[in-house]
Amino acid sequence: MTVAFCADVVAAWHASWLAALGLRSERSDSVWRAVDAPPFIYFGAIALAPDVSATAVSETQGTVCDSWSTLDLEPFGFVERDRDGRAATAREPWFVRPAGPIPAGAVPPELEVVRVSTPAEVAEFERVSVRGFGGDDAAVETGSLHPASILDDPRMTMLTGRVGGDAVAAAMSYRTDAVVGIYGVTTVASARGRGYGSALTRALIDPVVPASLSPSPEAENLYRRLGFEQVGALRQWQRPS
Repeated sequence: MTVAFCADVVAAWHASWLAALGLRSERSDSVWRAVDAPPFIYFGAIALAPDVSATAVSETQGTVCDSWSTLDLEPFGFVERDRDGRAATAREPWFVRPAGPIPAGAVPPELEVVRVSTPAEVAEFERVSVRGFGGDDAAVETGSLHPASILDDPRMTMLTGRVGGDAVAAAMSYRTDAVVGIYGVTTVASARGRGYGSALTRALIDPVVPASLSPSPEAENLYRRLGFEQVGALRQWQRPS
């Protein structure tokens, strides 16, 4: 399992979401690229090979995912940023987990894990995801990031965690023939530290195929306990606003 698998599945995940939003993307052997400018949470280009030319992504609208941390985009007006849009101090790790049994772990008894299957549940998923990443006051227009049309893609799985009927956590995955990519694992601030993110991640892992993700520094130990290990690191490049 290599960085190439990580880049491949994250590109497939992006292509699916952009298609659901009615936006175009294109792919070659060396780069995936959004043709139409995507919402801010999505990459505008993803390197699919370590020797991709900087000029191949130099006109990108949005953020470039430098999957092998080999590109120099400063001559094209880009700066290196972290996942929150701030000047980067460290590169983000790629983690992978080989196929195999999932380490034992109990789902918190109060947590209801909901597999999203209706437009109303997609909207609920979007709301809790935005709150988890942006804070309790964060909100977006329904469907502007995660439209209900994503339900047409059977390779996409979205999970919402509810406690007492209230959505408090979210996570999603995308399945290719080779790997499951896990993305957007988040919990609202008031419900953190109770194992909800871990429970959703466990539910997304398929023990018969490898899994890939890029964790935040705070979550690295959680994923290591689930059998993930680092195989590389990526950089995010953005043009200053």
